[in-house]
Amino acid sequence: MRLRLFSTVAAVVGLCASGAMAADLLDEIKARGELTCGTMDYMAGIGFLDDQGKWSGFDVDFCKAASAAIFGTPDKVKFTAVTGAQKFPVLASGEVDILSRSVTATISRDTTLGFSYIGPNMMTGQGLMVHKSTSATDYDQMDGATICVLAGTVTERYLADYFTSNKMSFTPVAAENSDQMFAMYFDNRCDAVTMEPPYLAIRRQKAENPDDHVIFEDVIAKSYEAPMIREGSPRFYKLLQWMHFGMVTAEELGVTKANVDEMVANSTDPRVQRLLGVEGTIGQDMGVSNDWMVNVIKAVGNYGEFYDNNLGANSPLKVPRGLNALLRDGGAMTAPGWQ
Repeated sequence: MRLRLFSTVAAVVGLCASGAMAADLLDEIKARGELTCGTMDYMAGIGFLDDQGKWSGFDVDFCKAASAAIFGTPDKVKFTAVTGAQKFPVLASGEVDILSRSVTATISRDTTLGFSYIGPNMMTGQGLMVHKSTSATDYDQMDGATICVLAGTVTERYLADYFTSNKMSFTPVAAENSDQMFAMYFDNRCDAVTMEPPYLAIRRQKAENPDDHVIFEDVIAKSYEAPMIREGSPRFYKLLQWMHFGMVTAEELGVTKANVDEMVANSTDPRVQRLLGVEGTIGQDMGVSNDWMVNVIKAVGNYGEFYDNNLGANSPLKVPRGLNALLRDGGAMTAPGWQ
């Protein structure tokens, strides 16, 4: 009787699993021959579309890496520019497969929207940049300030929480997109502007007089940022999550865009062999080729290269990695074992 019950349960689970696999978004994307990605088109280093129609940036490269993982090339991805207010409706409607637009991970978003986070692949916090003329150097000097915020984000709520808990007040000045928000700030329509420190540093660097603006050292809230997909496609989710982990693991193991082919041919490290598909069938079991991480690394590099080429040491922006450095290097970026 117990054997018959076990067999029945196993059959039901098998049917459910096969049904889930058949309905998984990964299969739809492969059949379509193209990945769709929602991102920004106006912030260099994050998401940017130039006059020649070329997309670039940290969030853009995540989708190029996903295309490489699925199709073996970073070129099979269609980008859609979305504003802060559009980002969740566009993802929910199915217009895009991935929302890669600097989305801050929060418990309410994770538990109520029907989306799943990948990563997080950028760890930072919510900071403040002020006009040097205000003489303010810390948050306790900002009582009664006007602060430019981005509409449709959690930043205004975080500000309200912080100011309320510290018995202070502020007046928000909302903007539709980052260009508008920083234009208002630089036009002195607000005393300060709030965003993650790397993005504040990007904008300050482009200011007419960068030294006229001060970024506070402390942050008022954590901001773990991550691409998002709709719930209900576990194979697609696991592929993207382990793609992120694979990029981090590649940096830990010293696998780079320049040496990946040599590593495939000559490395005797079992961890490297598993990561690059020389040993095992990890990729095949996930629904892609066994050398999928080779394709990802060739497309965008390991995590350190991915960060530095868009935001860090190899970019014009020179934004320090901070928490995004590997755990062994004093940061917070790490990954589970590649077993």
